[in-house]
Amino acid sequence: MPAHPHLQSLHEALAEAGAWERDALERLADLPVDERIAAGVAWPACTIEEVRWASRDALRLTLRAPPGVTLHDGISPGDRVDVETARGRLQGRVDDADARWAEVRVRGDVEPDQRAVVTLRFDPTTWRRYADALARADGHRSELRDVLLGERAPGHPSSHPPPLLDDRLNASQREAAEHALACAELALIHGPPGTGKTQVMVALLRSLVPHERPWALADSNAAVDHLVGRAVEAGLDVVRVGAWGRMSAIGREYALKQRVERGPYGEALRVMDRDLSRLVGRDDRESRSAYGRLLGERRDLITRAEDAALASAQVIATTLGTLAWRAPHLPRPTTALVDEATQALEPAIWTVVPYVERLFLLGDPHQLGPVVRAPSSPLERSMLARLVEPGATALPMPMLATQHRMHRDIQALVEPVYGDTYEPHPAVAEHRLADLPGVAETPLTTRATLWIDTAGAEADEELDPATRSTFNGLEVEVVAAVVQQLREAGVPSGLIGVITPYNAQVRELKEALPSGVEAATVNAFQGQEREVIVCSWVRSNPDGDLGFVADRRRLTVALTRARRLLVCVGDSATLGGDAAFSEVLDLLHEQDAVQSVWEPPWSEVLE
Repeated sequence: MPAHPHLQSLHEALAEAGAWERDALERLADLPVDERIAAGVAWPACTIEEVRWASRDALRLTLRAPPGVTLHDGISPGDRVDVETARGRLQGRVDDADARWAEVRVRGDVEPDQRAVVTLRFDPTTWRRYADALARADGHRSELRDVLLGERAPGHPSSHPPPLLDDRLNASQREAAEHALACAELALIHGPPGTGKTQVMVALLRSLVPHERPWALADSNAAVDHLVGRAVEAGLDVVRVGAWGRMSAIGREYALKQRVERGPYGEALRVMDRDLSRLVGRDDRESRSAYGRLLGERRDLITRAEDAALASAQVIATTLGTLAWRAPHLPRPTTALVDEATQALEPAIWTVVPYVERLFLLGDPHQLGPVVRAPSSPLERSMLARLVEPGATALPMPMLATQHRMHRDIQALVEPVYGDTYEPHPAVAEHRLADLPGVAETPLTTRATLWIDTAGAEADEELDPATRSTFNGLEVEVVAAVVQQLREAGVPSGLIGVITPYNAQVRELKEALPSGVEAATVNAFQGQEREVIVCSWVRSNPDGDLGFVADRRRLTVALTRARRLLVCVGDSATLGGDAAFSEVLDLLHEQDAVQSVWEPPWSEVLE
């Protein structure tokens, strides 16, 4: 266990959070299959379409979802799972998955044409790696470590920083980037919604690559892949490191695996794979010996090929979770950049510290922090949020001020959070849905904000008995009516996003919405945007109980996902008791943007 008090407290919090998550998942895994599926920890019984060898002692199963059923994303590539068939239960790991198909690797005897239920298992790997990272950081004394722990002030800025190689940045972006390039150990950049954090990060990478091979990091695979795409567009040579099954198409295109296969070692590896496939399934001693020898040679060749591929790239991009075990095997940079730093567990950031001299953290402390299921965990506070708290070491954090996303009326709802220096770019300040090709002018498409108030309509929340998550049936109907009006006005489904704080409400919404309209939790949608966002707040009770919906950061995220139209559906009598919601409702009243569900056309759902 680390000796430093702060690192020790993080280590203890990791152990508690991991144990809580393990116990919660094991309780769900013991439920009947239908309840497991409803809780999002199991898939409906799938058909095993194909069984083939993945290696000498592992099988790869191709699973097909039942007709008319989609495989939810509660289980995703890389997850550990149990695979239950009529012959028993096997442990495995998901290699790849989409809404209709999944590839799962297992060890054991499985026959095709069986039915199989896949259930999520607790995976302690990341928890252990982060705990090891804290111990490693505790024993690694450096100026960066001491600054992060508040044991010394940051060093003086460099008088000769590398030049900023991007003339497309606006004034606040340029100021933030130049501040980071001049810092000695640590730079913090505050990027409110829509202000171009990724553009600044790419500009920083372009300025660093003539001098070093920086690491570009983020907590999620989606964020890393987005960053890879933007960096490639800017002409940078990027290699994406991580699990193939968790990458998007752009991540896979620039993945280390692809770079190896297309490189000078690729053909030799393909020959080895053909030779190995001929030996799979043979049980004679000579074949087993040849298989083992060839497998060892292949591993050595892959190591050489990966080292060469990494050495030839300008930027190495990966998640903090992958870095926790890959860092010792990557070329070391001087600088690491972490995008969306407020979403990462603090121990995840500590995985970087022993390997670099300088760290840039880009994020927004007013948005949601790390997702920690254990209640009241210290891990809910990110490193960036800790560093800028009152009383912490005084660190400058320049703010990106011009947003390129929201209509000015939407932005006005978060002005109390970001201040009056946060402003819309003229290109977005007045844009409307009705300005888009093929979209008709209607009462919805010509406005920017709307709150549909369900107060007094007996829109009481309900609790899902299996998942203990909250949902609201009347709000689902109202949201569906909003989406129908938008579609009838010509708004394409892909431009509409529906968000809500609760998983149970997501499930209800997905059943009610047309194909192509994405529904997700507010947490899952952080970092994304749509032309239209419809938000269902769910909570409606006589006690004014908001639960975690009372987190101001969740409200800020929800209000800032929309570009041209934001529609909220909620009970003002319940939500208005909270100061932040009351403030937003007052601003919406000033915009004449509050309508009762008793008013047409919304009153039709009450009939």
